[in-house]
Amino acid sequence: MFLKDLNANQQKLFLGLAKELIEADNRITDHEIAMIASLSGEMGQPEMICNPSDEVLKAFFPDKIPQVAVMLELIGLSACDGDFSVEEDRVINRLKKIFGMSDDNVKAYRNWVQKLYKTYAEAADLFK
Repeated sequence: MFLKDLNANQQKLFLGLAKELIEADNRITDHEIAMIASLSGEMGQPEMICNPSDEVLKAFFPDKIPQVAVMLELIGLSACDGDFSVEEDRVINRLKKIFGMSDDNVKAYRNWVQKLYKTYAEAADLFK
């Protein structure tokens, strides 16, 4: 949803972070794989940069808009299987620290994602 505005390097880094996130709990679902494929397609970006250092992430995501985009998308990805795992939270918390975000910021992002998924579910019901 927000990833098309990232530059090519940011997109590659995001996909690497998304891969790290879905692998964090050692339970990769078909839905998570489909979500990453969808995100890659949305951006038109097939490449990923895996295991970036904190310094690389700070350098390539220096501004609030791409930072929030990454957080919203990763929180959405972590919620897509219906389970916010502790391991996935570690990835989110690492980025929270790197980006200098507060707990309240992350809580607001989680709340927004939950509302979004609820809206999607309501829309799906309309087609039944």
